[in-house]
Amino acid sequence: MNNNFRELTRSYSLPMSITPFLIALACAVQTPFVADIPNSGFFINAVLILAGVILVHLSGNLFDDYLDVKNALKKGLNLNEINFKNPKKAKLILNNTYSLKSVENILISMLAVASIIGIYFIYTKGIIIFAYMIITAILTAIYPVSAKYGMSEIIIGTIFGPILINASYYALSGNFDPVVFCFSIASGIITSILLIAHSLMDYEYDINSNKLTIPVLLKNKNLTVNFISVLILISYAIIGYTIIKLHSSFLFVLPVICTLPVASKLILSLYDYIQIKDVKFIPKWYYGSMENWEEIMQANFGYFMFRFYLARNLASIFNVTLALVALVAFFPIRGYEHFEFNFINGFLY
Repeated sequence: MNNNFRELTRSYSLPMSITPFLIALACAVQTPFVADIPNSGFFINAVLILAGVILVHLSGNLFDDYLDVKNALKKGLNLNEINFKNPKKAKLILNNTYSLKSVENILISMLAVASIIGIYFIYTKGIIIFAYMIITAILTAIYPVSAKYGMSEIIIGTIFGPILINASYYALSGNFDPVVFCFSIASGIITSILLIAHSLMDYEYDINSNKLTIPVLLKNKNLTVNFISVLILISYAIIGYTIIKLHSSFLFVLPVICTLPVASKLILSLYDYIQIKDVKFIPKWYYGSMENWEEIMQANFGYFMFRFYLARNLASIFNVTLALVALVAFFPIRGYEHFEFNFINGFLY
């Protein structure tokens, strides 16, 4: 993947999809449904699912930029007149590094390969996979207009949380699991925080563009940051609930402990964004990766990307830690015969 293609498809956002997949993978490896792993094609299936996830994610990023450029052109603007708030958005389309026709060809190619992978799993795992694909396709199709109804953050959280994790788990194991479902809800909530933080920083732009995001619905920036704080606590509470109900290893508090520095810095930096514009942005190793930082600072875009990276890395660290703990400590010691799931009241017992 060359640098231009990475920038075109915004590959820096891939942890949003790869790390939730790791949760599904870690859970599936330890299930009794994956018998005789060396001969079951399990790892081949895992690679295919990961490839499909990456292709769909990058296609979604590119399609979003493509639509925004097309809509601007329909308003009578020329490519060199289009100016998005984010200077990196669709940059390689606007400067003609990639023509709209070449972008269309890239989209068709990536989605074609992803579709072939999906058809393979429909054939091997059955109609449930097809149902997941249809739901994802519907949500993806309505995403471009979802901002008019305050649903964009919810849709992304649903796709990259419950749908991605449960669909991947089912494709790997052939089963549904209530504990994996709980993990997927926690992961989806954490992922949605990235979109809400992004929308908060685009608050004025979204109002002028008639976009109805969660911050716009709340009509208050400070209230939005408080709402993000509550969402983080809810995700932590779901993990705590799982520990208590399943009498599991308290190693499961590690996702909470490992994300606290990033979560707290994200909340503080968002308050700074509202109240104090001129602050220093100093990446720390425990905040996670902040790639191309010098280039970002030279472009005077650190105020946005610092907070974006914090929100992205919050979800990544949460998901990776949860996957590692599930792999090492949790699933080998729990017996599936002890658990049932009641879809009416939604409790494990």
